Amino acid sequence: MSPNSSSEKPVNPNEHLDIPKWVNEEYFLPILEKDVNGFDKIVSFTPIAATAPGENYTSVMIRVHIDALLKDGSRQKISYILKTMLESSQGADAVNAMGLFPKEKQMYEVHIPQFLQLYKEAGVDIELAPKCLLVDQTAEAISLVFEDLSRQNFVNCDRLTGFDMEHMRCVLRKLAEFHAASVLVHDLNGPYDELYTKSMYNEESRPLFEKMGELRQAQYIDAMRQWGLEDVEKYIEKYWSADEFFDLALSVNAVDESDFNVLNHGDCWSNNIMFNYKENGQVDRTIFVDLQIGKWGSPAQDLWYLICTSAHLDIKIKEFDHFIQIYHERLAECLKLLNYSKPIPLLRDLHIMMLKYGFWGPLTANGVMVATLMPSDKDSNISTMMDPGPKGDAMRLKTFTNVYYVEAMKLLLPFLKLKGLLKD
Repeated sequence: MSPNSSSEKPVNPNEHLDIPKWVNEEYFLPILEKDVNGFDKIVSFTPIAATAPGENYTSVMIRVHIDALLKDGSRQKISYILKTMLESSQGADAVNAMGLFPKEKQMYEVHIPQFLQLYKEAGVDIELAPKCLLVDQTAEAISLVFEDLSRQNFVNCDRLTGFDMEHMRCVLRKLAEFHAASVLVHDLNGPYDELYTKSMYNEESRPLFEKMGELRQAQYIDAMRQWGLEDVEKYIEKYWSADEFFDLALSVNAVDESDFNVLNHGDCWSNNIMFNYKENGQVDRTIFVDLQIGKWGSPAQDLWYLICTSAHLDIKIKEFDHFIQIYHERLAECLKLLNYSKPIPLLRDLHIMMLKYGFWGPLTANGVMVATLMPSDKDSNISTMMDPGPKGDAMRLKTFTNVYYVEAMKLLLPFLKLKGLLKD
C-alpha cells in the first residue's frame, strides 16, 4: 500500500448507509498486521459507503480509511473495500436466495487463483480481479475485504454514458481471458461446483421473480407508451407475461454440453469493471470486480449482458458484430496459449450462439438494465423495488421512464425484433 499524502476528510457518497457496528478497528487489526510492513497501531479509523445509492443492489459496500502508525514512527494512510451481505430489512432474503456470496467466496478462494496460475505456467501474467485479503464466514454472513483499487488510480466509467470503443475492446479481451482460463480449469479438474450450474433463475426463485414481474407489468407497459417508440403497440403485443418471462429465463440458462461453454462472470456491466490509464489517457489495465453471479454456460450470456448494459448508444448496435469478433480473436489466442486440446470455436460459431441464446438480450434489457441505467437515487434498492405499495410503484415508474433507459430501449427493441428475438 502506498502512502496517501491527502489530509482531507473522505467524502461519503451515501450518508443513508447504515454501517454495521462490527466494522471496527478490532476487525481490521489482523488484516493490517499481515498487509502493512512495520504496522504498529491504528491512529484513526473511518468507515464510509463505497458507492452511491443505486450503484449496488445486492450487498453492502464499505470503504474503510485508516491512518496507521508504523513502528519507525512514520504514518501511512491505507484504505480497503469491505463487502458484506444485506440485512433482512434491506432486502436480504431476496438476494440471499440467489446464493451470491457463497459463489464469490469460492471464486476468490479457488477459481481466480486457478485461472492466474494457468497463465503463469504459460509464461504470461494476467490480471483478472482485485487482491482479496480476507474471506470471512460466520453464522450470520459472508464478508470479503479487498485492496482498494482506487489507490492504484483505478476508476469506473460513467455507467449512464457507457463504454466507448476503446473501453469495449479492453473489456471484451479481458472477458475472453477470463473465459478461456475457465474452460481449461473445467477440462483439467472436471465440472464446477453445482453452485455454478444453478442460475439465479430456478424453481426455488420462481415465486420471487414472478412476484417482481407482476409488480412491474402494468407500469412497464404504461411507461412504454410514453417512450415515443414508433409502432409501440406492436412491441407491447410482443411483451411477455411474468411467468412466460421466467420460463424463457430458465430455458436460456439451461446448458447444452455439446456447445462451447465457459464460466460466465454473470454480472458483466460497467460498474463491475475498473480501469486505470497511461499518461496519454489510453487504458492501461482492466480488472473485474463483483464475482457473485458466476454461471457455467454459453459465453453468449456475458456478451449480451455486457453489450446491452454498457456499450455507448452510438456503438451498441452499430458495432454489435464487431464486438463478437474482438472477443473471438482474444479467446482463440488464449485457448491456444493455454494448450486447449479441443476444437476452438469459429467466429461463426459464436454468432450462432448469440442467436441460440439470444433471449439473454431481452432478459438483460428488460431486467437488470433498468437498474444499471438509473441515475443515483436514495430509493434505488431491492427493498423499494419489491414494495407493493405507492412508494414501490413510484420508484418502478421512475426507473421505466428515466431518459437513459428509454433511449437505450428505443434502440434495442427494433434491433431485437430484427434478430427474431421478441415474442412470436
